[in-house]
Amino acid sequence: MQVKKYAAFSAGSLGAACLALVGVFLAASVPAIAQTPNPNGSLPTVSSPTGGAVTQVVVSGGNRSLFKIALPPILGAQDVATSVVETASRDFTLSSLFQVLDPASFTANATAEGMGIDPASWRNVGAEGVVKGSAMTRAGGGTHLELRLYVVSRGTEPVLKREYDVTAGGATRSAVHQFDNEVVKWFTGTAASFGSSLVFSATTGRGQKGIFSIGSDGQGLSRLTAASNVALAPATGPGGIYYAGGGADGSYSLFKVGNPVAVLQRAGGLIFGVAFHGSKMALVISQGGQSDIWVGNADGSGLQKATNGGLNTHPAFGPGGQLAYVSNTGGNPQIYVDGKRVSWRGTYNMAPAWCNDPEGTRILFMGRDGATWDVFSVDAGGSAASMKRLTQDQGSNTYPTCSPDGRTVAFFSTRGGLYLSNGAGMNQQKISGVTGESLRWEGQ
Repeated sequence: MQVKKYAAFSAGSLGAACLALVGVFLAASVPAIAQTPNPNGSLPTVSSPTGGAVTQVVVSGGNRSLFKIALPPILGAQDVATSVVETASRDFTLSSLFQVLDPASFTANATAEGMGIDPASWRNVGAEGVVKGSAMTRAGGGTHLELRLYVVSRGTEPVLKREYDVTAGGATRSAVHQFDNEVVKWFTGTAASFGSSLVFSATTGRGQKGIFSIGSDGQGLSRLTAASNVALAPATGPGGIYYAGGGADGSYSLFKVGNPVAVLQRAGGLIFGVAFHGSKMALVISQGGQSDIWVGNADGSGLQKATNGGLNTHPAFGPGGQLAYVSNTGGNPQIYVDGKRVSWRGTYNMAPAWCNDPEGTRILFMGRDGATWDVFSVDAGGSAASMKRLTQDQGSNTYPTCSPDGRTVAFFSTRGGLYLSNGAGMNQQKISGVTGESLRWEGQ
């Protein structure tokens, strides 16, 4: 990836760049990327849907060798077999670890091979690994699915073999995600996050926002039940998804998806954001023209101020319980960790998200670069030398979040939707045409 000097950002007009809510910079502040109302009031704005295909955007530079894997047709029930190959191909492509070979290049006799492989035939087409499988209809209904991973250099015995009993539809995809996670674990020692979900807030109508979920492969977009027609800043917490919801009286309280009654209200204050870590919770509470981060127990008890004055928003807990957030106490919005400033370039940085990258824990955030936003990362200590840029000259890119396994970054882009990349910003791929704000990977 070609690196450009991190420009001295211009904050610009808050009204043009962010949604100003009740006159203060809050967790709900968002760039204009996702503010096109959707008149049907059900799903967020979607442009140029991919129809299930992955749209790849190549970022120049940073070449590395990918493991070449072949996915020949699965034996047995055709509808299940097709779903298996499509799901596995998508997972491996999005992983940034594998190159999925073109089936047109396969020379092996799949019928003669059955569930085994002829290593020489696969070596001839450049395959380093082969996934074989069978999908057989069970007498009592459903399908018995068997999947095997072969490493060509290791000969005719599979290095990984799993069996699943599945029903039609999503259960097949779920089983394949599980297998693909184990494939990644076999090679790297850490399972992947295929089959997980992302949650976000998006415009559903004029002055209205809803909470949505989408699979990490871009499939299964759905609107979650919210008690308010202004639902903001979703976060994974005990037993489900929580969000800040606006009331008709102008109040903002903490709600849980599926529960019509607020789970936490603050007398004299407005709740605009939340984050959880084990038994701990962090809240953004606005009162008296200021917003502070309060930290306490996950049930809302024992809350104590973690910041003191100014505008403090976007709390995010790290893997060790560290608390990152945005504060303007230094003059402009910057990223802080436990009271220490960690972003030192640019004049407008926001929306931190922790990433337990295999190469070391980092904090992702969005920063204003001229007229656009881009995605950056920094280590938790705030070293200037650790600053990395993940997007550049590709529209505005906002609200980064990291997969539970730390290998994949998701973000919204004005290029037309939801994108994934690896931790260096390479292998950028559009997985859905949906746009929104406050994107979080479930489990993060």
